[in-house]
Amino acid sequence: MTEPPIRTVCIIGAGVAGLAMAKALDEIGVRYEVHERGSEVGGVWTDGYEGYGVQVPKSIYEMPDFPMPDSVPEFPPGPVVQAYLHDYARQFGIMDHVHLGSDVTAIREDTAKPGWRVTLMRDGKRSTRRFDLVVVCVGLYSNTPYLPEIGNREDYGGAILHNSELRESAILRDHRVAVVGFGKSATDAALLSERLAGETHIIARHLHWPVPRRLAGILPFKWGLLNRMTLSLIPLYKDPTPFERALHRWGRPLIWIYWRLVELLLVVQCGLWSRLGARQSLVPEDPVEIGAFSEATMVPHPEFFGKVRHGRIRVHHSGVQRFTRSGVELSDGTQLTVDRVVFATGWRSDYGFLPPDLHTRLGAADDGFYLYRQMLHPNVPRLAFVGYASTVSNMLAYRMQACWLAALIAGRHALPDADAQRTEIDRMRAWKRSWMPFSHARAARLIVHLQHYLDELMTDMGLDPMRKRGVLAPLAELVAPYQPSDYRTVTATGDAMTASR
Repeated sequence: MTEPPIRTVCIIGAGVAGLAMAKALDEIGVRYEVHERGSEVGGVWTDGYEGYGVQVPKSIYEMPDFPMPDSVPEFPPGPVVQAYLHDYARQFGIMDHVHLGSDVTAIREDTAKPGWRVTLMRDGKRSTRRFDLVVVCVGLYSNTPYLPEIGNREDYGGAILHNSELRESAILRDHRVAVVGFGKSATDAALLSERLAGETHIIARHLHWPVPRRLAGILPFKWGLLNRMTLSLIPLYKDPTPFERALHRWGRPLIWIYWRLVELLLVVQCGLWSRLGARQSLVPEDPVEIGAFSEATMVPHPEFFGKVRHGRIRVHHSGVQRFTRSGVELSDGTQLTVDRVVFATGWRSDYGFLPPDLHTRLGAADDGFYLYRQMLHPNVPRLAFVGYASTVSNMLAYRMQACWLAALIAGRHALPDADAQRTEIDRMRAWKRSWMPFSHARAARLIVHLQHYLDELMTDMGLDPMRKRGVLAPLAELVAPYQPSDYRTVTATGDAMTASR
């Protein structure tokens, strides 16, 4: 990847991944430009529906090298996150390299020497620039809402909205509302509707296990889910440790019992059984240890299930079959009379600037394209992806990806040969497809397996994957949650913690 040397880099996108990549390139002294089509840095955090924000505590969702201020709420609102990212870019001099309102419309390989020609559109003017490396940092989704195709839409007399349009409360006030979806954004939309509308329904084709902010109302969920002990109990990673392999071989009944107890806790705490007050059972079909890797695992607002139990929000475990003149007909035959239908169904992926042949060379399929270390493909040299990973702590994941890639550019570690990379990609694909629920972004999904992934990145860079320190470090490695602060000293040039020992 580094022959001839990489001296110029184009970063596409100035969201979390793009800013993390810029900081890492600064650390190794490589020239770069960040091209962002929006008017501000921050990516998905530059705009959103009313009340949008982070669904995990700030201790999990922050840059390792830039802790969030104490004044920031535990669950930061979206505008606060955007301001934090802007501060990050200013603090580290990244803004000097950011070109706002600069849309990358196409990239093509340079036929003269290794690298890319990048076509840009800015202020109505088209230009082309050459770079040795392109790093795609647009994340998993674009700013184009995904609205499923549903029949008879033209017959419907009400308004059809995407949850991103819920910026003003008047749009729902005193209306009868149906929200389609059951992820975090869907439950947020339903809560907003419950406060404003005359009637609120939420239509969930697939139910998802909720993760309460505090387990049993006491323990922050990161202590119960984000430690190495729990990591050893989830479905085995493609490269399990000897201990994990032995535990799943000899302790399978105990693991099964553990997860059934977790399910019981969630069912009771959130009132998922119909006899605990919900109009119907809200217990998902997938076991919790499998469902946790689905598309929309959520940490709902604490009020959500209380509103459901009291009938303020009516949940329908069904899909939308078709529109009617006065509302929607569900797959189970239920007719809902509503004048606002809000789709909280996510966003379309946006890699339209990649030429069609690249999609083929990347092996794009219905569940995405699989990459070596979630970043590279040997079929397409000098093109990298940072931010193509869905985890429990994306800021941490993207910052460590950026450090790994920059360290590779600087020659601090090396890639295996192309065949070995392809073998690893095939193994990852087969592993995920063997058990992980399908989605169009399954190739990018790691969720709680983030810790295994970070261990791989640290090992590749010659750094210690065990990050806990102090007298109680062995115990902390087992039961303490892993979070960005554990990686605060890791940079593209090494690890100050390791160097100081």
